[in-house]
Amino acid sequence: MNQRGIDYITEDFYESLSFQDGEMPDLETVKELFYENGLLINNSFSKPVISTVDEYIQSFESQIADGSMLQFMQRELYSQTEVFGKVAQRLSVYEYSFTYHETANAPRGINYIQFILDNDHWRITSMAWADENENHQIPVEFLR
Repeated sequence: MNQRGIDYITEDFYESLSFQDGEMPDLETVKELFYENGLLINNSFSKPVISTVDEYIQSFESQIADGSMLQFMQRELYSQTEVFGKVAQRLSVYEYSFTYHETANAPRGINYIQFILDNDHWRITSMAWADENENHQIPVEFLR
C-alpha cells in the first residue's frame, strides 16, 4: 500500500473539520477516518487534553451549537510520512483560523499522526499536536 492513501486521509481530516459560517463540518467523515475509538491529544496547554474521536466530535459539535465556533479552517502546510509495513507516522505542519478565509499570520502547529493499515485501508489510530508559541517555533525546514 502506498503513501498516497495516507495523503488522502490527512487531507480528508483537515477538510472535514473545516467549515464556513452557516455550514456544518463533515464530522461523520472525521469519525470514519479513525480506527475504532482513536485518540486525539492536544498538548498545547500546561496539561494534555486527551479525547477519543467520539469525545472530540462531541466537543466540536458543542462549540458550534453554543455559538462559540462559527467557522473553522485547518490545512496542512508541510508533511513528512514514514511507512513501515502496515504502520505509518506523519509529521503534519498545519495552520488554522476561526475566520475561515483569513490566513495571514494564522496560528500554526505540528501534528504527529499515527496510522495502521487495516483491510487495505489506512486508518488513523492517534494524533498528538501542539500549537506553535514563543518558546516552540516550527523549524524553518518544515515551512518551505
